Amino acid sequence: MLQAKRNHLLSQEYELTEDGRALTTFSLRKGRIGARFALGGVDYQVRTHRLSGVYELLDGDGAAVAATNRVRRNWEMTCSGRAVPFRQTAAAGREYTMTGDSGEPAGTIRRVGRGHSEATADLPDLELVLQVFALVVVLLRTRAAAVARSVSLSGG
Repeated sequence: MLQAKRNHLLSQEYELTEDGRALTTFSLRKGRIGARFALGGVDYQVRTHRLSGVYELLDGDGAAVAATNRVRRNWEMTCSGRAVPFRQTAAAGREYTMTGDSGEPAGTIRRVGRGHSEATADLPDLELVLQVFALVVVLLRTRAAAVARSVSLSGG
């Protein structure tokens, strides 16, 4: 199981571990479009298309490894010609369930911790880099939704 935990409560810097073993770090800092992380000696970038709500995972050469359609309550991640569906199963995007080929739940991504400062991903049917991508997408989506709410509440 993957666990992403903020380094500090107010920061957007996360440390990612797998079963307690450190894997990588990534940042969702303000003004940044997406995130970057290194895994297995390869640098990856998660690129956000703000207007369309689409996310892409790019390798160090800029080649697309995976992508999502518009991330909302129901969305899909496409990788190697395979579509992996996710659906929101808890209010405010606190949990997304991955659906397997049989239509049954096959994994989850959950935001947990004080102030939702942590997230976990249990997606056993996916390669590690795709698990990280899905987890980062949920965190980016949550951050984008929070920014949109704050702008609409402030009248701006």
